[in-house]
Amino acid sequence: MATDDKLVLHQYQVSPFAAKVRRCLYFKGIAFEVINYGLTGVGKVRTLNPAGKAPVLEHNGRLIADSSDIIRHIEERFPDKPLYPAQSRLGALAHVFEDWADESLYYYDLTMRSWPNNAKWLADDLVIEDSGAMKTLFHFLAPMIIRKQARAQGTGRKAYDAVCADVARHFEAINTLVSGNAWLVGESLSIADISVASMLTVLDRATEARNLMATQPALLNWQQRVDALTLPEGTTDSDRALV
Repeated sequence: MATDDKLVLHQYQVSPFAAKVRRCLYFKGIAFEVINYGLTGVGKVRTLNPAGKAPVLEHNGRLIADSSDIIRHIEERFPDKPLYPAQSRLGALAHVFEDWADESLYYYDLTMRSWPNNAKWLADDLVIEDSGAMKTLFHFLAPMIIRKQARAQGTGRKAYDAVCADVARHFEAINTLVSGNAWLVGESLSIADISVASMLTVLDRATEARNLMATQPALLNWQQRVDALTLPEGTTDSDRALV
């Protein structure tokens, strides 16, 4: 990689969208730096992206926001080890899986992880870069803010049993798809696998979701295959959502 190809990923570390970008970069073997922001750093993030959302990729003086747009940029600039299938139908399927992970599974993650029994781990993750009194305050407030987001979208208004049943069906579907094929789309790892695996990695930090995943052996084996190709060697189970 040329010296002018320095990549800096501005991120909230525990964000599954940041994890999706990191996994793509690891898979492609592209060197990059990260700058982590806490909840108290949202003002700084807004100087990079007026929407106040991260990740944001800084590359050759350009700022690219939104994980899907970032990965499209990476794919265009670094085409080796492609993430999007060349065959049009498979490419369309990969797009659908990516959107499903980002726009559906994500809200199940917000909902389950904001439940009282999971909220402490969620809060610990969200304030990992904060300190002092603000860290204490956000540790208390963050699960309630996340719960409000999930309710506004609709998933968070569902009953506990209904959410668990939905997630169980999602996991069963993934398990079925990868029972007869190593990957979700085609014969090699793609953005579909990375997007879904990134969401499952944070869902795994909710007790209910972890228990449901444990009943799906093909899904677990597939997750291990994705992790082996898209996470740094030696990553521990507890660090899978953070590296």
